[in-house]
Amino acid sequence: MKTLSIQNIVVPIDFSKMSVQAIQIAKRLARRFGASIHLAHVRQFNSAADFMAPVPPMVPFSIMPYEQNGEQTALRELKKVASECGVSSASCDVLGGAPPFDEICRLGQTIPADLIVMPTHGRTGLKHVFLGSTAERIVQHSSCPVLVTRGNSAQSKNGSRFRIKTILVPVDFSGCSREGVGYAIAFAKEFGAKIILVHATYLGYVYSCEGTAIYDLPGLQKAARKTAERKMRDLVRSVNFGAVKYQTAFTDGSPVIDICAFAKDHDADLIITSTHGFTGFTHVLIGSIAEQVVRHAPCSVLVVPSHPQVRAANLAKSAGATTNTLANRQRLQKSPKGTTLTRNHRKIAAPK
Repeated sequence: MKTLSIQNIVVPIDFSKMSVQAIQIAKRLARRFGASIHLAHVRQFNSAADFMAPVPPMVPFSIMPYEQNGEQTALRELKKVASECGVSSASCDVLGGAPPFDEICRLGQTIPADLIVMPTHGRTGLKHVFLGSTAERIVQHSSCPVLVTRGNSAQSKNGSRFRIKTILVPVDFSGCSREGVGYAIAFAKEFGAKIILVHATYLGYVYSCEGTAIYDLPGLQKAARKTAERKMRDLVRSVNFGAVKYQTAFTDGSPVIDICAFAKDHDADLIITSTHGFTGFTHVLIGSIAEQVVRHAPCSVLVVPSHPQVRAANLAKSAGATTNTLANRQRLQKSPKGTTLTRNHRKIAAPK
């Protein structure tokens, strides 16, 4: 059984109350693992020039002093928060120039980070559709594990320590879920917690286009449960739990709904799950159970990426594309006096 090693923890800060509370959890984890804390704030700056007509290239105009002043102000605020939370030694970074989730994921790769700790605003319904969730996007793209905190669910009653007694681990018997089980075992060993492996034998919707077919639903559910129990026994035999106590459980409903309900009914302090890492059109069609659990779970959720190398490569690729685009814009905006810019050039150089 591998020993869990966490040396660098990144905590994204937007100066909200929830993000400041996440520092306290990161501090307790850092103390236990002997890790360093890195606080990061992403400045989202919209220039007034975005709403103005294009300016001729020969007219000198610069917003650099304004941006530098804003960056220095944000850095002072970040250091102030670090001091008030008792992590004065934490490294503070002010980022900008890309969506927050992208900047945080790249910072985590650069450090490199072993864990990202952040809260979620828990938006659902139309608010989630229009505003989205930075936490869910980081879960989708990060190359390192992400701990999404929710309230004080993982703190003791007096708030003095980070308490984890029961860890819920959803499994679907895939290779990536096995990786999640391995991480959960190492985490449980560190905190002396017990693990509950849960599998949802969800059959989905059973219907007939003609409405005349007859299905033996109880029989199908029984067969699915029997297969799941066999696979669970194989999983337990193939994993070394060591001294970590564990138990298994099964549900018959939708994975997300049943996982969240099971966590609430059994007072789980933490859910540790892996993600298949679907992106692009596949992610739109299939979605991610891990991201939905992050959105609806009653407790904190730790998401382990199943393909960290692939995600790291994707981040490096997107970073290269962004660098080239910015370089082209700067080159075009600094055209010599008297040079006529084509319509296509002005379109490329215009701020997005």
